[in-house]
Amino acid sequence: MSFFDRVCTYAVASSILLGCAIQQSLADPQRLTSDGILKASPVFCKNGTELIYAVLENAERYRLMKMNVASGKIESLRKDATTAEFEPACSRDGRYCAFVRQRGILSLSMAIFDRQSNSLVEVLPPSGFAGMRSPAISPDHSRVLYSFADGGRQQIYATNLQAKDPVKLTDSSGIDNWPGFSPDGKSIVFGSSRDGAFEIYVMQSDGSEVKRITHSPFQDIRPRFSPDGQRITFVSHRDGNSEIYVVNIDGSGLTRVTNHPERDDYPDWHSDGKRLVIVSEREGQHDLYLLNIP
Repeated sequence: MSFFDRVCTYAVASSILLGCAIQQSLADPQRLTSDGILKASPVFCKNGTELIYAVLENAERYRLMKMNVASGKIESLRKDATTAEFEPACSRDGRYCAFVRQRGILSLSMAIFDRQSNSLVEVLPPSGFAGMRSPAISPDHSRVLYSFADGGRQQIYATNLQAKDPVKLTDSSGIDNWPGFSPDGKSIVFGSSRDGAFEIYVMQSDGSEVKRITHSPFQDIRPRFSPDGQRITFVSHRDGNSEIYVVNIDGSGLTRVTNHPERDDYPDWHSDGKRLVIVSEREGQHDLYLLNIP
């Protein structure tokens, strides 16, 4: 075998080994919970030391839980909650938590909870079957985003932390949902069906300069900015199953992070920008996992 052939053989073998190592790291994420109960919407706060997420407490009600990541200790975020609370969002320092709160049958408010003062304000829905979804808190704590169906078209709004002065940011022909701020607060990522299937979009924080990031005939949903603002993680069904992906903010570098026949969903970035927390279904059990980004 010539020297050139030996080099090529070595390069191919190295690539195969590297690929296997990446697949192994993806196949063996760190399991954070083990009860198997249905969970949703985990979010990091307090610089990645705490996780807040929703767990299906019974057949009719979600409850918000908080986990100390280091110790694994889990307890209720609001022990006195008497109704379903889900879809949490947290400020970076963990002081503020916004979430969706059930007020009646198909009537949902958005609550903004100050954990320091133990006070709560709400953006109330109109009468009838209506409600807010998918809150997100700005890095400077000045605004809270949410999605609301106005006249049958679900669009993105912003309000202040006192739940006052709402402003409509999008006005598209489709459904706009899952908004999230960039780390500097200047941009907003969201999912929209304005062009047919759900895709990922980015706009300025005032709703201007909307740019489409993904292009797939299948739905791309639940986007989140990375801590450095350069990448976006999201959930896609483009390969026939709910899997986690990462893409650069210009739409390049699309990378599939998970690969499993069961559901992987609800990604959120750890503050180190190297890991994601997700909800994974394994043999019908739903738990939180922490996995590295290749």
